Amino acid sequence: MTTVEVPVDERWLANAGLNQAEAQHEFRMILAAKLFELRRLTLGQAAEMAGLPVWNFMEALSRLEVSVMNLTDEQLAHDLQQA
Repeated sequence: MTTVEVPVDERWLANAGLNQAEAQHEFRMILAAKLFELRRLTLGQAAEMAGLPVWNFMEALSRLEVSVMNLTDEQLAHDLQQA
């Protein structure tokens, strides 16, 4: 597994009301959601990246206003096979 570091000014975290652990979780969630939205990851892959079960990830996508229905036919078939 690869780790990516993103420098973030502590003032930004404080202004957002996040501590380091919360920011890490939030960033992973946002990155996974965006990669899913761009169709670079399947729903299952993005959920795994976010560290959430698929159903919880789908709920989180809704809160981020990202549609879960942006799957290609191949992605949908793959996700159904993995379920």
